[in-house]
Amino acid sequence: METEAAAVAALPDDVLAAVLGRLPPRCIAASRRVCQAWRDLVDGRRLLVPHLLPHSVRGFFVNYVDHGRPHFFARPAATAGHRRIDGKFRYIRPVHTNAWYVVADHCNGLVLYRDVDHDELYACNPTTRWWVCLPPLAVDEKRKRRVFLVFDPTVSRHYQVLMAPLEPAEKKPQKKPAAAGDTEADDGAWRSMEWPPSRWTWHIFLSRTGRWRERVFVREGEAAGMVADLMMDSMRYHWQPRWRYAAYWQGALYLHCRGEYVSRLSLSTDTYKIIKSPIDRAECYNNVWSFIGRLQKGVYFVAIHRRRLRVRILNELHRQMEWVLKHDRVLKPDDWWKVVLDGDYFQIQEDGPWILDDHYNKKAKRNVEWSSDDDDIIDTAEGNNDEEEYVYPHTFHVLGFHPYKEVIFLTALNVAVAYHLDSSKVQFLGILKPSEWNHGVYDSFVYTPCIRPAV
Repeated sequence: METEAAAVAALPDDVLAAVLGRLPPRCIAASRRVCQAWRDLVDGRRLLVPHLLPHSVRGFFVNYVDHGRPHFFARPAATAGHRRIDGKFRYIRPVHTNAWYVVADHCNGLVLYRDVDHDELYACNPTTRWWVCLPPLAVDEKRKRRVFLVFDPTVSRHYQVLMAPLEPAEKKPQKKPAAAGDTEADDGAWRSMEWPPSRWTWHIFLSRTGRWRERVFVREGEAAGMVADLMMDSMRYHWQPRWRYAAYWQGALYLHCRGEYVSRLSLSTDTYKIIKSPIDRAECYNNVWSFIGRLQKGVYFVAIHRRRLRVRILNELHRQMEWVLKHDRVLKPDDWWKVVLDGDYFQIQEDGPWILDDHYNKKAKRNVEWSSDDDDIIDTAEGNNDEEEYVYPHTFHVLGFHPYKEVIFLTALNVAVAYHLDSSKVQFLGILKPSEWNHGVYDSFVYTPCIRPAV
């Protein structure tokens, strides 16, 4: 025994790390208790970290237009080995109980939960049920400001929350005489102001310090345009969020700005750059819905017009920002609904394949981690013409992006599907309609669980 222990102790660190790295996570954790040298090796080589990081899609959080709490849509959880994700976040003890709450953002396992009525923000981990209430921030019209969460557990256990500045609102014609100093010339100067400004001031909360502070991002390159030329708040999407998601990728935050442009904020250099949209402004006005998100290979821009789906990936080689067309196809969302018509609507609601937390069935015993590319395939052909009439075009949009595959989650008529870009396969997921009546999905966030604690 002593000879074997001596032989193990004599192993070079690289060899021992390679051996321990092949063990299951529980065994690696147990090896830390063998001796101080092994503990230092496991921690120094970060052998446990990959097992604590996000690596799969568990489901997604859904905000509804007229529901005061979000919901969780996922495969029915097994009765043992997995704690159910609480889509209504009842483990959080909020400051105000009777308020309107939404999921504001998600990043690598952390969720930003928002009290819309009282402007309270909570950072939480739905898997471990850790949560914290962020300190208040005294700014004007905080409710109108979009917030974004940045968390990279491969780099640090600390996270950041970014609160966007207000955008210039389009001025309405005055119905009574202008006050002193409020002239047409002043109004014209305001309308000719470039946006975003050369020095863009945001408010950022750092978990490392526990405080909010102002942070200025300096623009590299040209602005998106003049205030008078940009749509700002004039976008008339049907029950849809204004910014249409964001993507955190390789140290930068990519923000969707109504389809007119994308802002790339570098958090390491405090600079930002405007990326030209792959669709023109006329398309933004004419019912082309667009979204950005992160897939396995990078940042993607998705545009939907009626039944046509166009997907582009951002090419950043040699600092040249270019959207490259990856997928262009006319879909048939009506075929997705046929799965429901051919089956039992209420049984699908309760049994899945995926279900809302409203319809959770305790007898379900499916694997909670969705990874198969071949389950529940819908037999659907490609459409011939995107100009063909589609009865409910406002219900066809993007639910989210799979960060570890080339898969986009789509919805139409309260049916959710996974669409594979490489093969054009469509997988039926389930029905998004909750028990209580509603106007439909407002926005949603793909959830990838992470058990590495944030601080």
